[in-house]
Amino acid sequence: MPRVTVVPADRLVIVDGQALILDFNAPERMHALQWDGKQGHIEWQGSDNEPPHNEPLEAASYADQVAPYVDLWTKEKKRLDNEAAAAEAEYNSLPNVKARKLASIDAETSAAIMAGFECEATPPDAVEPELLHFSYDSFDQQNFADAAVSMQLSTAGGIPTTTPWNAYRNHTADSKGDLVILQLTAETFLPIYAAALNHKATKMAEGGTRKAAVEAAQTVEELEAI
Repeated sequence: MPRVTVVPADRLVIVDGQALILDFNAPERMHALQWDGKQGHIEWQGSDNEPPHNEPLEAASYADQVAPYVDLWTKEKKRLDNEAAAAEAEYNSLPNVKARKLASIDAETSAAIMAGFECEATPPDAVEPELLHFSYDSFDQQNFADAAVSMQLSTAGGIPTTTPWNAYRNHTADSKGDLVILQLTAETFLPIYAAALNHKATKMAEGGTRKAAVEAAQTVEELEAI
């Protein structure tokens, strides 16, 4: 027999340590029922004619005094388990897994774009080009676009013909690296801007390829491999 606790005032039935809130009828003035698996007692509230007291329950009392609450608990537990299983099946259905995978790919693609790119440039303290890291978050993407327009208009007069630009030596996934400030002209800016655009286009193409594979997938296992 299970261990059982019943608290009518709280609509609480606990079977083997698992509590459920249920609607049930209980005798008037029953404060609680306790059953340890073999025996137990009912805690009665007092009245005008009777003080609070405990009524012992022997093994023979289980069928009439305890089992009805266990039956109610069992039915509710089954209902909740069925609801949970249905919700899990819906969550793990192919359309929902696809939707989550597509959202994940979008986020990963955006993160890959904003992680920046590598391009050769010649720092002021060097005579030969070297591979440097360039940031490409949303702020820097706007800076690239603004600089591209500025370089195009530089012959109109009043527009700067050079622009300082941050790059980084010794960049790693865990460290931004050592700052290098470049002084870029239209000529030296162009290959870096092209690298930026190619970086973004490449990452978007990779994301697009993955998303196409998601749309074509026929099973959850196929999706997990993408």
